[in-house]
Amino acid sequence: MRQDIINTYEKVSLYYGYNSNSLHKLGFDARRLEKASSSLILETLNLFDYEVIYTSGNAESFTMLIDNYNKNVSTDNEEFASICTEKGIALVDTCNVNKDTFVSALDENYYNGKINHIDLDLSKKYTDLNKYDFITIEDEIPFFGVLIKKKNINLVNLIHGGKSTTRYRSGTSATPLIASFAKLVKLKYKK
Repeated sequence: MRQDIINTYEKVSLYYGYNSNSLHKLGFDARRLEKASSSLILETLNLFDYEVIYTSGNAESFTMLIDNYNKNVSTDNEEFASICTEKGIALVDTCNVNKDTFVSALDENYYNGKINHIDLDLSKKYTDLNKYDFITIEDEIPFFGVLIKKKNINLVNLIHGGKSTTRYRSGTSATPLIASFAKLVKLKYKK
């Protein structure tokens, strides 16, 4: 992991390592930092009308998508395909893609604009991420990732019992990881 990311993690842990759902100043400060981090990720990726859901990584993000779109899936992503197989979801090839098929890809050109979800590689530049319904990122920071979704799309939670940074995933926020991940996105993807 890059030293500047480690430095961010340490600094945020020291000064903002509080539960952002708490109703005291330290909690409010952590919440503001989380919101600023989400804004930084979206601004860096030039995404409009999207929101960020912080997850434990791609397996959680992919499972949330698969559980919400329990239908035929077309994908070139091995991990996504593996989760579908475990859940008994039908995988279809690109010839059978129709309006009822959930499409997931690693390569933005793979399905000629029919992609609903893309798993981002921060070392690549993409032409227009706003054409996707969902974007996932898991990069460099262990046990952490994001699922970015269009605001007008609702999902059913995988984890219930409260809220974290959004209503889509409950639990105490990992503010140091959130701020570190936002910095990582900015450093790797800056224009």
